Amino acid sequence: MDLASQQRKLLGLFKSTYQIHADDDEYIQTVAQSKHLQEAKTNIFLWRVYVLERTCALTFRLLKRLNLLEKTISAFIMECNISPFRETQAPAFLESLSNHDDRLIASVSQFELALLKIKQGDPGSYVVPWTVEPSAVLYSLANDIPLKEKAPEGAYKTVISGDFPFDFVVRNVD
Repeated sequence: MDLASQQRKLLGLFKSTYQIHADDDEYIQTVAQSKHLQEAKTNIFLWRVYVLERTCALTFRLLKRLNLLEKTISAFIMECNISPFRETQAPAFLESLSNHDDRLIASVSQFELALLKIKQGDPGSYVVPWTVEPSAVLYSLANDIPLKEKAPEGAYKTVISGDFPFDFVVRNVD
């Protein structure tokens, strides 16, 4: 087997995207059954958790509350070519969730991604649509406290820009 094929298979084993075949060479079969592979995969997962908990806390906390954290991070590891550079992981994770089927997850991740960009000096302005009033949701997530009551439904948007005193404003779309 050539080196490139072997490396692709090893990466697939780490990302859980490669299924072993009977005709795989002995090295690949040995690695696939190794407890060391499982330990390495666990370490990769825990490292992602550590980085994402600190760099995209709002989205992380929301996923944790919805009991979707492990599933979502595992899918991110499996589906994305993640840079080893910590600074690029949060934007990639948030971008991967920006079109999530759950509108609240999508809105929170879009909001947090825009806020990250603004904090890094991006001169742009971003608009994030919401199907619930975002103030209480964002306050709850930022302070890691439960929502006191369900957020009112409706058409809202947050505008994120370095031009605002707190980098964003909430507006009712109606």
